[in-house]
Amino acid sequence: MLKRYNRISLTVKALACRNAGFNCDAVIRGDTEEEIMVSTVEHAIKEHNMKPEDIASEEFEEHVRSLITTSN
Repeated sequence: MLKRYNRISLTVKALACRNAGFNCDAVIRGDTEEEIMVSTVEHAIKEHNMKPEDIASEEFEEHVRSLITTSN
């Protein structure tokens, strides 16, 4: 008897902090863009001393989203 297995597609999204213009080797990974955004904000505040008001802009969000890559 043959068993059927569902194919699982693992798609990983990532953002390299260095690509955002920082001298930083951090790579933020997640399953969704929203996970990346949350982790990026936390990283920017903790590691780069950015203020919440600096990263609350639509421009910041658009810039970060444009840097997210997807790989299988």
